[in-house]
Order: sequence, then C-alpha cells, then structure tokens
Amino acid sequence: MPIENLKRRIKVTEDLREIVGTMKALSSVSILQYEQANTALESYRNTLKDAFHALVRQGGAPQNIQPSGNNRQLVILIGSDNGMVGKFNKEIIDMAKTDLRRQGVATKDVLFLTIGKRIGSIAAQNNFRLYAKYAVANSVKMVNTIAETVIMKIDEAVRKEHVGIVSVWYHKRRKNMPINVQKQQIIPFDLSAYKKLKDKPWGTNNIPLIPVERKKMFTALLNEYLTIALASQLNYSLAAEHYTRMTNMQNAEKNIDKSLEEMNLSYQQERQENITDELIDVISGAEAVK
Repeated sequence: MPIENLKRRIKVTEDLREIVGTMKALSSVSILQYEQANTALESYRNTLKDAFHALVRQGGAPQNIQPSGNNRQLVILIGSDNGMVGKFNKEIIDMAKTDLRRQGVATKDVLFLTIGKRIGSIAAQNNFRLYAKYAVANSVKMVNTIAETVIMKIDEAVRKEHVGIVSVWYHKRRKNMPINVQKQQIIPFDLSAYKKLKDKPWGTNNIPLIPVERKKMFTALLNEYLTIALASQLNYSLAAEHYTRMTNMQNAEKNIDKSLEEMNLSYQQERQENITDELIDVISGAEAVK
C-alpha cells in the first residue's frame, strides 16, 4: 500500500478511536445517572410503603381494588432506540415469546405495549398486537414522564380491553453480574404483603391522619407505586443499555488500538524502505558520476 494511503488510514482510525472513547465516556456517565435515579426512587418507594402502612392500620386494604378476575394480558417490552447494543431488543422479544408459549398463551391473544421504536418495529414484524408504542427516554428527566404516560395507558387497557394481567420485560444489570432479561408482573397487585402491615406496629404513638376516603387514597397510592416501579424498570433498562454500549466500545477500542499498532508498524517499515531506496539511488548516482 502506498505510504500516503497508509498515512490517511492511520488518521481516519485515530479519529474513530477518539469517537469511540467519547461514546464510552458518555455511557459511563449515563450509567451513574440512571443508577442514582433508582436510588432516589427507592427512597421514595419506602415513603410510599409508610403511607400504605398508615392506611392499612386505619382499616385495611380495600378488597375490590383489583381487576375483576380477567386473564387477558398486556405485555410491556422495554427496548433500546440506539445502536451499538447487539441483540438488546431481540432478546426481550424472544424471552417474552418463550414465556407466553410456556404459559400456553398465543401471542395473538395478548396486547403488547412497546417502549422503544426499534423494539416496536420488531414486535410488528412478529405480528404482535400493538396496543401502544412509545419512544425510549433520552434523559433521566424524561423517565418519569414516560412512566406516568404508560400507567395511564395501562389503566385504559384495564377499563376498555378488560386486561387483568400486566407484566414488564426489561434488561437489568446487578453489580458484578452480567446483564440479563427480567420479567416483573405489576398487575394484579400483591395485596398480601400490605394486609400484613395491619399487625406491624407503627414507629410512634401517632399514626398519621388520612382524611381522604380509604379506597380513593389506596388507588392513588397504588398508581403512584406502579409509576415508581415502572420508572425503576426504565432506569434499569437504560443503565443496562449504556453498560452494553460501554462494553462494546471498550472491545472496539482494543481492536482499534491493535489495528493502529499494526498500521503504524507498517508505516514505519514502508517509510524506512522508502528512505533506504532513496539512499541507494543517491549512492548509485554518485557512483555513476565518478
């Protein structure tokens, strides 16, 4: 390869190396943001548990808060709208299909809600019945907005489509463990744990006064709790997405560094050969003159 072409290739590869490094750094910062957001949500979740505790201590949980025994399912799939994440979206689709097949449920009898345009497209290619589809949040601030919008859509599905089971599929990374696909059922809501709160002593002698009608208050707390749960799942998914991208960028960096090392070595060899050829020409010319 001519030395000038090799020089251009090295320059292009060095520019690519810089871009990959920037992407890796951005993903690293994003992971921290989404993990911090989930830490804050966990603190708020504990506050909600205290509110449930106070409510249950004053009369117990309502008995008729759940959807009326309908087995129709709404499956929520959280994917990625960006590249460099491998089979991130396909894994979610495949796991959901396998789970439904294990239940003996046909996908045509299930409603799907997708968060992510790419996973929405894959779901449509698989002939899933798309009840709604949304874009993935591109910032921590947008996560709660999307969660609130999806919770309203779930409420609509329960009322209009007689949905009784809602489950969420998403990626999650635990510390020092690989990323894996998670499923969490958020409806029907498990009331048993909260009914047990009636026998749990309150921390002080003063139980908070709740002046709102019990069922109305419980419904409001439940919607808030579900919103927090979905926001946490979105944060987990986004953190896992950025971790996958960061890992891929690290591997790309290693490959680029290896290529740069080989190209620089070739460049030095080619340059040395050119210098040697020029010296030989000069010496040959001098000898000819003599």
